[in-house]
Amino acid sequence: MARISRYDAESKPAPPREILYSTAVYVRLSVENRHKEDRDSIENQKAMLLRYVERAPGLQLYSVYEDYGETGVNFERPGFERMLEDVRNGRVNCIAVKDLSRFGRSYLEVGEYIEKIFPFLGVRFIALVDGYDSNDPDSLDVMALHLKNLANDLYARDISQKIGSVFKEKQKRGEFIGSWAAYGYLKSETDKSRLVVDEDTAPVVRDIFRRRCEGWAYQVIARRLNEAGIPSPSRYRYNKGIVKNERFKDTLWNVQNIKRMTENEVYLGHMTQGRKKESLFEGKKQEMLPKSQWSIVKNTHEPIIDGEVFEAVRRIDEQARNRYFSNLGKHGSLKTSENILKGRVVCGCCGTNLVRYKNVIQGKRLRYSYICPIHSSDPGRCGFISIMEDELHTLIFQIAKKQIEYSADVWKICEKLSKEQHNRNRPQALTAKITETQKKLARTQMLRGSLYDNYAEGIMNEGDYLFAQSKYKKDEETLRLRLDQLFSEAEGCEKIQEAENSWSGIFDRLCNEKKLTKAMVDELISRIIVNEDKSITVLFGFEEEYLRLGDGVAGWDEGISE
Repeated sequence: MARISRYDAESKPAPPREILYSTAVYVRLSVENRHKEDRDSIENQKAMLLRYVERAPGLQLYSVYEDYGETGVNFERPGFERMLEDVRNGRVNCIAVKDLSRFGRSYLEVGEYIEKIFPFLGVRFIALVDGYDSNDPDSLDVMALHLKNLANDLYARDISQKIGSVFKEKQKRGEFIGSWAAYGYLKSETDKSRLVVDEDTAPVVRDIFRRRCEGWAYQVIARRLNEAGIPSPSRYRYNKGIVKNERFKDTLWNVQNIKRMTENEVYLGHMTQGRKKESLFEGKKQEMLPKSQWSIVKNTHEPIIDGEVFEAVRRIDEQARNRYFSNLGKHGSLKTSENILKGRVVCGCCGTNLVRYKNVIQGKRLRYSYICPIHSSDPGRCGFISIMEDELHTLIFQIAKKQIEYSADVWKICEKLSKEQHNRNRPQALTAKITETQKKLARTQMLRGSLYDNYAEGIMNEGDYLFAQSKYKKDEETLRLRLDQLFSEAEGCEKIQEAENSWSGIFDRLCNEKKLTKAMVDELISRIIVNEDKSITVLFGFEEEYLRLGDGVAGWDEGISE
């Protein structure tokens, strides 16, 4: 049988296979609307978009990402960040939102994503109600898109200012304006601006005040509550569905949230608000305000704690503060030491930063230890107890010393190799290979881009078109990988050939240290993980560069691979 030409002009062209997009559905309910059950609610947005993805050709749902009660004037939102992470990892290449305002209200940042970031990442973007689809030329009205973004930005600024004024007036009238009521209270079903006693949690509040009146330390109260399995305020709200962020589902009672409760006059029946301030549309971060600037309106709701008990707890706290400050000077003559590991020591059992704790030995000298605050509050959740600072310093120094000696040898090898003629010529050879590979890639992209025109004009049949598409796509991927390899080699070569390597100089300075010093920690160490058995893992700040240089050295004797 005669062979049919792969470029048979007589064959009838068929439409190309449909591209399947892994689609992220993104929904957001703004700060000002989170209490409303309207058409912009999370569930309504979700239902609308899921119907669209199900019916639209070429779209396949990957996941739904939602931000509940998050502002649209910036992009620091948990759901949004999780979605972008999936985009970067290649799991998502299409994003669908109800409209541009749900995606964001910042004119500049929304434009940056739609016009630069998403096209660069190869991500299709759909704003359903606005009729925008980056794959549809008929919807690419750039001017209209800019106007909508600008309108959303101006709306966000205007509504933020207006809502701020309304909230201030409500505060003055003693109306509750918060997201959720203080632990022990609920928002009234008939009037969301009024607080009513939560009969499930009010007894816990009374018990906390009672125990404090009896002299219990806050740490002990927190531990007993955790041991009894009583959910902390954040966990209780998560369990009730009041908050939806999963980071609250396992939170524990701790000293700070109990102490804040015993200082809160809301339990006396007084509406206490305005403790912090932020301006979303101006980009100002949240700041705590002094008590003189708080909004306190007396007798707005039923009290849980009577005045005598509240005052008794206040006096106990004041006495405890006085004792603390008095004791600060009691051992003032004892020699103290700087915490050179501050912010770097982590519990290997629960992942919490360890706290440096001061111990006075027989009133004559100080010793420091690192303790886990999670273990202190709930021993069942974390098995790590403590480690003495001098023991920790010794272990870290031993590890750091060995790493310095080993790494110094590696850098000496790098310096030696960089002086050889072969390696001096290597940068030029790499540059030539990079240029050659870039030309090959550009030609492959051009050929691949012309395939559809040949197919549409009937020069190629469907089988030939798909075969060529697959081949050129595979060639592109191979060339891109090759370029990545060459750039990586060039970068490593450049680092190695520096006359004075910064790390080499650091190793020279630190190699004669006799004990762990602040300079050694600051310049070398990024994190120390202390495990339950008191073994440790030290993470060094130079590891990434070290591995990159190592890769470069390993490939030197192999020439430039093809």
